[in-house]
Amino acid sequence: MNKERLLKIKEGKKDASKTYVIYWMQQSQRVHYNHALDHAIRMANHFDLPLVCFFGIDDKYPEANERSYQFMLEGLKEVSELLKKLGINFILTFGKPHQSLIPFLNDAQALVMDRGYLRHQRLWRKELYHEVKSNDSLIIDMVDADLIVPVHVASQKVEYGAYTIRPKIKKLYESFRDFRKLAVLNNKSDLKLDSDDDLDDIDQLIKKMNIDHTVKKSIYYKGGYKEASRRFSEFILEKSDLYPESNDPSLDATSHMSIYLHFGQISSLELLERLYLALEQGQIKGESFDQYVEQLLIRRELAFNYVFYQEEYDQFEHMTEDWAYQTMEAHVNDKKTYIYDLSNYEEYNTHDPYFNTAMKEMVVTGYMHNYMRMYWAKKIIEWSPSFKKAYETILYLNNKYFIDGRDPNSYTGVAWCFGKHDRAWTEREIFGKLRYMNDKGLERKFNIEKYVEKIASI
Repeated sequence: MNKERLLKIKEGKKDASKTYVIYWMQQSQRVHYNHALDHAIRMANHFDLPLVCFFGIDDKYPEANERSYQFMLEGLKEVSELLKKLGINFILTFGKPHQSLIPFLNDAQALVMDRGYLRHQRLWRKELYHEVKSNDSLIIDMVDADLIVPVHVASQKVEYGAYTIRPKIKKLYESFRDFRKLAVLNNKSDLKLDSDDDLDDIDQLIKKMNIDHTVKKSIYYKGGYKEASRRFSEFILEKSDLYPESNDPSLDATSHMSIYLHFGQISSLELLERLYLALEQGQIKGESFDQYVEQLLIRRELAFNYVFYQEEYDQFEHMTEDWAYQTMEAHVNDKKTYIYDLSNYEEYNTHDPYFNTAMKEMVVTGYMHNYMRMYWAKKIIEWSPSFKKAYETILYLNNKYFIDGRDPNSYTGVAWCFGKHDRAWTEREIFGKLRYMNDKGLERKFNIEKYVEKIASI
């Protein structure tokens, strides 16, 4: 592992009375290509101690619902079974993760955390540190395991756009192709620690949780590394030739990896390595390879840069550029032909059949084609009484229905619709200098009726 992935949070003294090393799994919910887990195993071996993997579930998590938790728990069940085979103890608790973890640190020689990038994830880790900093023996390390180039290494500021971060990432990323093989744990003692649930019956567990039960699980997407890996193999072998045309919603030319990357169920580095292997073996064309790597390596890491350094990334007043706010202010009173509310959107009840179709895909499946996400958001801007109301509506629906909602890519994608990482365009009514999209563009570029027919059948 490149040493720049590792952040030494707290030093500690060796204490012979301590009985294990603990890994707090939160962002990186997987075994494969998990730098944080690998580091925790090596640390446990260094102290000749068993390893505990801790996962805390907060059913009061903002906007938590059946759909997202079902998907997450399916992945965690797979993780727990694999950890058991590796001789690693797995504990699942309910409550605020960082608070539930604290009692387990009394007997721990060391704590390894994966890095979180959103504000509340960083706050959890900060609050935990302040709770246990007086523990002289406890070592705390944090590992940036969900990006190819760690966010603090790629840049130390908010980047203006893809063109500013691209040369930095391209200069660095080869040195972070740094995962070889997961270390083998030496001390595989079963510690018999209490866990709140064994994940044998996820449906029953979901029923007991204090979450939104109106947004049901998606029958179209199953969580876990195995399913992510299968889908990516299928993409390379059967869909990658079409990837340069993946903006076309009538084609099934995408990998659907965003939902698995969101929960850390598969590593972006593993995807990159598999792309390189496929290129060497002639399974993917150069154009498809280049375009996928642009999204995976540049655009995704730009999104993480945005939420990491833009303090109020989810607040309308702070999420975009000055020129965008100026043009929105200039057009705040423009007359609008249509005004819709939340119920119109959630019932697919607007005058626009393409918007209604995209909304149905979102509500029913938990996913929406990426190009349609842009169109969908632009229409909400066009049909809302104010830019701020549009932003809040888009973010609310995004986080409620998408399996990959509440993600750095989500916050960045929504901000993009309001000018972030974009440029000023020709000025027009309602949008000002923000980029505009309309139904005629969909009809001109794509066989959009085919997309409508596909979603009508679900």
